[in-house]
Amino acid sequence: MNGMIKRYLPFALIIFGVYLLVPLLFLIPGLNNFSAVAYYFIFLVTQVACSAFYCSKHGLDFLFALIAPIAFLFTMMIYAGGFANFTNIILLVVYLIAGIFGLFLGDLAFGDERRKREKKEKQAAEELLLQAKRRDERERELHSESVREPQRPRTDRTRRPQQNTGSRYAQPTRAAKDSSDDDFYDRYTADMDRELDERVNRLLNED
Repeated sequence: MNGMIKRYLPFALIIFGVYLLVPLLFLIPGLNNFSAVAYYFIFLVTQVACSAFYCSKHGLDFLFALIAPIAFLFTMMIYAGGFANFTNIILLVVYLIAGIFGLFLGDLAFGDERRKREKKEKQAAEELLLQAKRRDERERELHSESVREPQRPRTDRTRRPQQNTGSRYAQPTRAAKDSSDDDFYDRYTADMDRELDERVNRLLNED
């Protein structure tokens, strides 16, 4: 809706300006007899020219042909006696037909150029869309490759060496302790045997 209003607004201002301001010129006493020039020539030329130029820019749009009859409603109510004059109703139809004629005239004269321009714009838009799709595909491929790559184990350099040392040397230290206990027990039994032998030899000698 906003786009349509933006397209219509410049032409609507021109048509309303002509249809509402030009009749003021023919209110001058010396120009009263020439008011038909405005109704049958100036208004018609304005409607046909605006319709043809609009069609060269935006294509066939038959709603545009309603602008001049709507503008003439204000003109005939202010300057031409309103609906009491049957000629005003005929002029409404004439301006509507003039608008449609101008649209076809603009399409006939400038339609090929407009269609070529629209085709180029469409191709440019399609190329941009294709480039965007290719860029998205490359990004997805790069992302999938990065996901498929094996992740290297991360070494924890902040690990405290005493933890490794304790786990690594806990068993050898215990084994060494057991070995020392066994040596002490062997020495103890050897001393006991030696004392026992000495006592036995002493008793034998005493006998």
